[in-house]
Amino acid sequence: MRVLLVDDDLFSAELASVFLEMSGYEVIIAESAMTALANLDSDSEISLIISDFHMPDITGLDLLEMLRANGWKKPFILLSASEMTDITIIPDCWVKKDENMAERLVAVVNEILNPDVAAQ
Repeated sequence: MRVLLVDDDLFSAELASVFLEMSGYEVIIAESAMTALANLDSDSEISLIISDFHMPDITGLDLLEMLRANGWKKPFILLSASEMTDITIIPDCWVKKDENMAERLVAVVNEILNPDVAAQ
C-alpha cells in the first residue's frame, strides 16, 4: 500500500519512511503541503496520508481541512510534538513526534490499513 508522508523535516521523514518500508509500505515523501497536493493529484493509489502539524505556509491541519473539503475520505494521521487541543477538524489519529515516533507510527498505520494483521 502506498503512503504519503508530508514533513518539512527530511530527517524525520526519512527515518519514519525506513520503518514503514520495512513493514511493506511504499512511502512517498513530500516536504510541503503543496508538494503533497501535487502528489495526490497525480497518484490515485495513495491509501493514507501522514502529515507533520508544524510546517511552513500550510500546517498539517490546514492540509487535512483542504483535503476533506475536496472529498478526501481516506485516513489521515497527524504528527506533532505538542498536544493537539482546541482543534476543529479531527485527524483519524495523532502520533506524538518523539524518539519513539517511528515504531508507534508503524503500529498505527498497521492498525488503520491492515486491522486483521495488527490484531494478531
